Amino acid sequence: MRKYHLTGLLAASLLAAPAQAGDTAFTQDSAATWSVRTIRMAHVVDLANPRQLTKNDFKMACDGLTGEQMKHEYGKEPRWALSAQLTICSAFDGWAGKFQGSKSPCKTLEKGLKDLDHATADAAPPEVVAAAQAMRATGEHILLASKEANACKV
Repeated sequence: MRKYHLTGLLAASLLAAPAQAGDTAFTQDSAATWSVRTIRMAHVVDLANPRQLTKNDFKMACDGLTGEQMKHEYGKEPRWALSAQLTICSAFDGWAGKFQGSKSPCKTLEKGLKDLDHATADAAPPEVVAAAQAMRATGEHILLASKEANACKV
């Protein structure tokens, strides 16, 4: 009986762990790191000087993201923030023709942009909100251009 009781307690504590991790707030340094990376991703397109995008435009924006998240961000920010970057980078990698990039980058980008809806003034630091808004503007521009050019499947 004791064995089942301990197993039940362990299972209950592990089930609560993911919910707690998802509620993690940004730390000051993780907010800065996330914001700088997201701005870098947003600068794939210069909205003041729009031009035709190429594979090379997407290639560098996400290099080193996984290592950066593991070192500076994982466990120090909400799960939506990590997910947004990874999902958007999967779309970018698809357009860049990288290994394991999304084969449906428009849908993937839309999903990543939806994660950015969590970046509100009451839930995130100001630099995170500003970076999310910049990424949203870039993402919407890329989506529109991709749909017009029939480039939503790679």
